[in-house]
Amino acid sequence: MCLIVEVVAPLSALPFGPAVEEHDVELELERSVPTASRATSFVWVRGPDAASFGEAVQSLPSVDDLTLVESVSDRALYGVTWNVSETPILAALAARDAVLLECLSTADSWWLKLRVSSHRVLTDLRREWAAHGIDAEFDRITTVAAEEAPAGEGLTDTQLEALLLALERGYFEEHRGTSLAELGAELGISRQAVAARLKRAYRTLAERIRDERPPE
Repeated sequence: MCLIVEVVAPLSALPFGPAVEEHDVELELERSVPTASRATSFVWVRGPDAASFGEAVQSLPSVDDLTLVESVSDRALYGVTWNVSETPILAALAARDAVLLECLSTADSWWLKLRVSSHRVLTDLRREWAAHGIDAEFDRITTVAAEEAPAGEGLTDTQLEALLLALERGYFEEHRGTSLAELGAELGISRQAVAARLKRAYRTLAERIRDERPPE
């Protein structure tokens, strides 16, 4: 039975994390399966510092090669080859044939979506990451069948819950009536996990609006 898992990890757990803290950017790693000692992938960088982001990460020990593929407005696409052995969180995924489906940065954490073969794999990942000092939060675990089932507006139950609570508590008002930490306390999760759920909800709704617009 395959499982779909959403994970919130500190920025320091993945390459580029420290640079995200210092620059006004958000990152999105394109789907990839790390299967060798060196993994090649692509990463979208969005934000005012997107074009100059490459200079900030070229000297990282985990990065073997970084190439600017395309730069458009406030977005830049980089091709990157990194040494998986220097990145424990990726090395653990590769060792267990876990698939990294999505990976996004927030202001202070990474949001990862994984596909794994069993709960045993999750236990092994948690233990190995903890052994390397990676305090990852397994925010949501579901089966592939449940993940693929139709859902209201395309939002997961946890995303919808966070979105509606934020609306009810005045989080979207000009003068916010609550904070991510307070929302997290009500939901029983961390502020980083709330931020990740809201970010995914925003993206899902935006994509739905885009897809439903008539062609121009």
